[in-house]
Parts: sequence; C-alpha cells; structure tokens
Amino acid sequence: MGKVYITSLHLLHGGVEMAITLLANALVKRGFDVEILCIYNLGQPAYSVDEKVKVTYLSDLHPNREEFYRAVKTRNIPLIIREGVYSVKVLYWKKKVMADAIKRIEKGVIISTRNEHSILLSKYGRRGVEKVAQLHHDHKFEKRLIKDFSKKYTNIDYFVLLTDRLEDEVKVMMKDNTHTKCVVIPNFLADMDEVRNSQRKRQVLAVGRLHEVKGFERLIKIWKRFDAKDGTMLKIIGDGQEKESLQHLINKYCLQEKVIMTGELSHEKVMEEMCQSLCYVMTSYSEAFPFVLIEAMAGGLPVVAYDVRVGPAAIVQNGESGFLIPDGNEELFIDKLRILCQDDKLREQMSKNAVQRSREFSEDSVMKKWLEILKEK
Repeated sequence: MGKVYITSLHLLHGGVEMAITLLANALVKRGFDVEILCIYNLGQPAYSVDEKVKVTYLSDLHPNREEFYRAVKTRNIPLIIREGVYSVKVLYWKKKVMADAIKRIEKGVIISTRNEHSILLSKYGRRGVEKVAQLHHDHKFEKRLIKDFSKKYTNIDYFVLLTDRLEDEVKVMMKDNTHTKCVVIPNFLADMDEVRNSQRKRQVLAVGRLHEVKGFERLIKIWKRFDAKDGTMLKIIGDGQEKESLQHLINKYCLQEKVIMTGELSHEKVMEEMCQSLCYVMTSYSEAFPFVLIEAMAGGLPVVAYDVRVGPAAIVQNGESGFLIPDGNEELFIDKLRILCQDDKLREQMSKNAVQRSREFSEDSVMKKWLEILKEK
C-alpha cells in the first residue's frame, strides 16, 4: 500500500482530532504507511494512536488565544502588545510549516482536515500526489467558505463531505470546478462494544467543549423548567471558555444540586458515564457530524437533540433512536425529555434501536468508502 499523510492542527480532545486518529489507525490496519502532519504539539494525544502511525510535529509554537483574551480583559497594554505580536507570529508560522510540508511530498496521498489546509493542499500539492480535502463542520453558507470552495479547491481531487445534504450544497458552490469530485463519507467509531450492563443512574448526559456554539446555556435553561421530581440530574462533561458563564447561570437558577459540570474527563470515563445514563441531550446551534451522538447511541442512549441544519438528522432516527426537536422549540424538547425519563419501556426499546443504528457507522462499513478513493501512489 502507499503512503498517506493526514494534516492536523493538534491531537487533543475534539471531534476532528478523534476522526483523524481513527482514520489513521484504520489505514495502518489495512496496510497503509500513515503519517500525521501536526502543527501544534500540545501534549499526549487525547485518543490512542496506533504505534505504526508516525506523528510529525511541524512547530514548537503554541497558540495563545486564551493568554491574549486575558490580557485584553485586564487591559494590560504591554501584555496585550506582547501577546498580540506572538499571536501574529503563530498565525504566520502555522501556515508556513504546513505549506512547506505539503511542498516536500512528491507522491502518495494527502488528506487535509481543515479548510486552511485544503487551500494549501490545492495550491502547493504536487502533480504526483492524490489530494483529498475534508469538511468536518457545517459551512453555514459563510461567504468566505463558499468563495474558498469555488475558487481555491481547483487542484483537489476528492472533496469528502459528511452528509448527503452537504454534498448537494457544495456541488452547487463548486459547479465551475470540473476537476474535484465530491463524495460522502461519514465518520465512524472503531471497536464499538455491546452495551455494558452498567447500572443506569437517574442522570441525563451532555458532552462537549464549553463553547457558545454548543448551546449549553439553552440546555441549562431547559433544565430549569424540567421538573425532575424523581431526582434526575443533568451532567455536563467538558471544558472551555464558557465554563464560568455557565456556572454563573447554574447558580442564578439555583440548580447547583440538579446540574453537575464535571470538567474534562478521559474518553474512557466519558464512555462509562454514557453507559450509566438514561439518555443523551444536545442543544447545539450548529453541528456537522457529531461523533458524540454515535458514541452515546453505541452506549445505549436514546437522544433528544435540536434538529439544527446539519448533523443530528444524519444520525438520529426521529421517534426510533431518539427525538429530533425543531430548533429552539423548548416546550417540545422538555416534553420528549420527560417522556424518555419516565417511560421505562419506551426508553428500553429506543436504547436497543440506538445501539442498532450506531452499528451502521462501524469502521468496516465506512472504510470501504475510503478505500475506493485512496489509490496507491
């Protein structure tokens, strides 16, 4: 088999990072020589990387977004200037090191996993290299992204989208590009175990980075109105910039005894929590193809999720493995959540359906699609 390079910003927690790790591991299992080209070395990878996968860190710089925001918040002018200058340096070098890495590759396959990497791949990828771009999020019809797809992907051989809907939309955006072929390949989970016989707790689970796009403030407001007389708790797993504001909201609504924020947990611990919960909830404003829903369903959790433009509907079968709620319909969300928590028979059936549905996103079924486009170089 040939050599496959996969670009990455970092290898800490995140859906994109999990997808990169799982794909790299799956490819080496199938005989490919795989190298991850990673810009930032931020410590031990969050997900297990096969020892046969080579990880090359392209830079010793670290992003300083949090430091810059703190400097601005404290109005420390010298610190703002210092962090601002360093931030510009980081932005320049993270682009340069990836461009240089792409230029050096003379054969094989390069899979880019971010829009900025795909632009560099199209611009600098050599003739003898197969160029595969991925979109791991919803484009949301942003003018910048539409312009990039239509003008800056002309040297890309395959553009991998996560859902049929994204493929249909992107094809229209790239109508003048006769070279790039759009294909749909969803994310997958590796080694999905049968549901463990864990004792279910009276808890509802949500997992994700504490960022405004994930809509956790909507979830806390829902829980304020959700009358869990049986003591059912809401557990939110994750960390991020919204942590303080979310905790403030919990305190404001006097939900300290009803909502638990655990902070970031290991992947193994998250899966344990899934197997001990009643159901999974998602109130994101925007998604793409959320791994966490497949993981939750593999753990036997029915889902209640806002049916945002892209994402949940590609995974959850409404009324079978969970409930898809029109975005922002808080009343219906609460109603379906209450039904799932109280109706043991329905929840048990939906749990079985969720596990069955999750198997459709197994490694073997998805890798067949990858192997169709990865020609030996």
